[in-house]
Amino acid sequence: MKRTKWLVPALAAAMLAGAGLWGSSAEATVMVELTLEDMARDAVAIVHGRVVRTGGHLGIRDGSAEPFTVTTLDVIEWIKGPGGDRIELREIGGELGGNRGGMAIDGVPNYDVGEEVVVFLENDPHGDFYRTYGMVQGKFVVLHGVPGVPDTVVRDSEAVTFARWTEGRMVLQRGTQEAMALETFLDAVAGALRFAPPRIDTPDVTGEVSR
Repeated sequence: MKRTKWLVPALAAAMLAGAGLWGSSAEATVMVELTLEDMARDAVAIVHGRVVRTGGHLGIRDGSAEPFTVTTLDVIEWIKGPGGDRIELREIGGELGGNRGGMAIDGVPNYDVGEEVVVFLENDPHGDFYRTYGMVQGKFVVLHGVPGVPDTVVRDSEAVTFARWTEGRMVLQRGTQEAMALETFLDAVAGALRFAPPRIDTPDVTGEVSR
């Protein structure tokens, strides 16, 4: 299968080289770059939707405070996986209201209300929620062109560094903003899904996952 041009083939994994502290920002998040085809195959679900709400929350895990961000999407289309009209994503980190601080982690995607996105999803290992697969690699913002200009998707990976293989050795390269025509993007995803094995995880209306 032809690999999508601006996503370099790499191992289907992500490695975090830094972790954030409460009230601070994580640095030097390094990850192996995923191809669009690998993400389409390995994601539990893929959703085209619009962000309607996002906000920081504080949870307690193992006796320690942990901030997380919950983002709600109105679903335009389930590209992979059946589901309802609305889902919730939960990402680690985020800003809390007032002076309660927060935790920023480079590589964890931010969602803004009103954004139209295509999101690759995986299960949160600590609960029955979704989170973005591949961190920032799994979030694509849809931009609609003026008449005569094609719609595009944009992925912003400037906050991370990719480990890439060049001439038999690994090099580290800062991520960039990458764009692709929306039609080309969706065709590449559809082509990858034709060869993808079925998943046994099924999302429901709330974004929780039935096993």
